[in-house]
Amino acid sequence: MENVIELKDVGFSYRDSEGNLHPALSNINLSFEKGSYTAILGHNGSGKSTLAKLLNLVITSEDGKIDGSVKVFGKELNGQLTEDEEYEIRRRVGMVHQNPDDQIVATTVEEDVAFGPENLGVEPAEIRKTVDEAIAAVGMTGYEKFAPHRLSGGQKQRVAVAGVLAMHPECIIFDESTAMLDPEGREAVLKTIDELHRSGNVTVITITHYMNEATDADRVVVLNHGEVFMNGTPEEIFTQVDKLRSVSLGVPQVTELFYRLKKEGVYSGELPLHTKDGAAALSNLVKNKRG
Repeated sequence: MENVIELKDVGFSYRDSEGNLHPALSNINLSFEKGSYTAILGHNGSGKSTLAKLLNLVITSEDGKIDGSVKVFGKELNGQLTEDEEYEIRRRVGMVHQNPDDQIVATTVEEDVAFGPENLGVEPAEIRKTVDEAIAAVGMTGYEKFAPHRLSGGQKQRVAVAGVLAMHPECIIFDESTAMLDPEGREAVLKTIDELHRSGNVTVITITHYMNEATDADRVVVLNHGEVFMNGTPEEIFTQVDKLRSVSLGVPQVTELFYRLKKEGVYSGELPLHTKDGAAALSNLVKNKRG
């Protein structure tokens, strides 16, 4: 499978106003396959957002010192890029931020979603089609004329996602995009992420503090003090409970439950990651005890 992003021996240090460097990332070696879904975890200050911002040029060599090689769609970012090349990278790698108010710029939903295509010089007729498709993709059809400030947090975030989708990116980074949402809003955004992944056309990278959100990813990457601490499938990562605890991270609630049951000698099977699997395992456990 083709890699859309490749990082080799990547490090990054922020430069303060006096020119001093402060390390944020070091020795990062990762690749992201086309159409894959990766969840990035880590405590505050682990380098998650710095890594995300490197990938679509939110931060550049002007903000600090970049070491190693950062390639996005074959283009080396740690070098001299033309203005057109930077523009193209930002179009192909979209980002949805934690606070949707940081991305909403227009007075109606449809105008906001149209903002990106308009700046790309897309024909008006094509913009109308693109906007309608993007709004439908996030379940916001019927809200086209609504003012964004009248929407709930979850609805605003879906509009922000639609604005990114309208740019037809090949990779979307969700930078703690569900952190400020209530359960209903979080579920709506997660549904959109899942549908994007299932389409196979978009590479999805999500940064989250919620362990349950990472269980549906193809791969989980754990950062600690700016370095890759763990890298594997959700099953490989979340069944190493003690190792995650050593860097102040937890596991999905259902996994934690069966981890404790296992320590008490009550359960001996695999640790489930999803509630439905945990319910089935618990049912079997109860049946066996009764039998």
